[in-house]
Amino acid sequence: MKNFNEIADCWLRNTLPRQQYSYQVELECAVRHLKNYFGNQDCTLIKKLDVEEFVTNESKKNNPNTGKPFSKRLIKEHINIGRRIYEFALDNEIIDCHNPFLKKPRKISGVENTRTPIDETQKDLVLRVYCRTQIAALIMLFCGLRRGEIIPLEWSDIDFINKQIAITKSAERIDTNRFAIKPHTKNGKDRYVPIPDNIIPYLKLERFNSENDLIYSQKSGKIHTVSSWKSNWNSYQKQLNYQYYCDTMKQLGRTPKHINAPTGIPELLERFTAHQLRHTYCTMLYLAGVDILTTSKLMGHSDVKITLEIYTHLDEKYKRLNIDKFNKFIAGDTANQIISIDKVV
Repeated sequence: MKNFNEIADCWLRNTLPRQQYSYQVELECAVRHLKNYFGNQDCTLIKKLDVEEFVTNESKKNNPNTGKPFSKRLIKEHINIGRRIYEFALDNEIIDCHNPFLKKPRKISGVENTRTPIDETQKDLVLRVYCRTQIAALIMLFCGLRRGEIIPLEWSDIDFINKQIAITKSAERIDTNRFAIKPHTKNGKDRYVPIPDNIIPYLKLERFNSENDLIYSQKSGKIHTVSSWKSNWNSYQKQLNYQYYCDTMKQLGRTPKHINAPTGIPELLERFTAHQLRHTYCTMLYLAGVDILTTSKLMGHSDVKITLEIYTHLDEKYKRLNIDKFNKFIAGDTANQIISIDKVV
């Protein structure tokens, strides 16, 4: 057994049983990309140059899920899986050769994964538009919880006296449509997150009206499935857009259409994901001057390096904005000096 397809399949069979369902899907997808390119080639004949050509080929493709070019992170992950496949084959003495995936390619072209927080308009709408999904959005936005931490969250996890949330469990995807609740968070650690004063009234009102243990469940009171979460989130985005559309129409002195008008409602508001709310929370911590170590604990990152990477990106973004302000100030100050000189002359 020396061809790439066989070795990749062997590695996958040995690796998948130990992984969570969502990661299993990622691994299968990565292996599929590698097999499509390397196919039945003899593993001992694949060179580093072949890996370089694979990277070039991947960077020219579009991600079928987004329609955009593959991200650098995804291409790097495919290379990492290739390295692991070879390491498995070498450790088990299936092949005897060098690992062409060992050294990183010279240059990886692709779309950078940019984390973008929601803007002030979107944030205002999250606070104003009431619906079943609002409470989940508020907790993700102002407390930084992941989707998998919101789904199993119960009212018993909310401490109104000390104003904090105990995050001690998470929802893990176990097949195409089901979640299972497991103890602890994604990284196996529990954490306690403070609740800002601005959302305490929302939580108390929701608690008063709730008949379920879960804070955000299906209408039946059962835990969300993958499809029910997606359906509710899409409906929520539609409601936010409708409110923004109504606000816009009123500003123009026009009567807005009904939300279910046959001609439809134009999408004036950019949609956002649940994860963007979590990233917005991290951005707000940064802007508030919260140190990296504290932010890392509040976010539940497995390594402070993850937080450092986000803070570094934010540093670059906001320092550049500060320089722009400085340039505008200098430009205005210079203009005033020119006017003064003209007066003297």
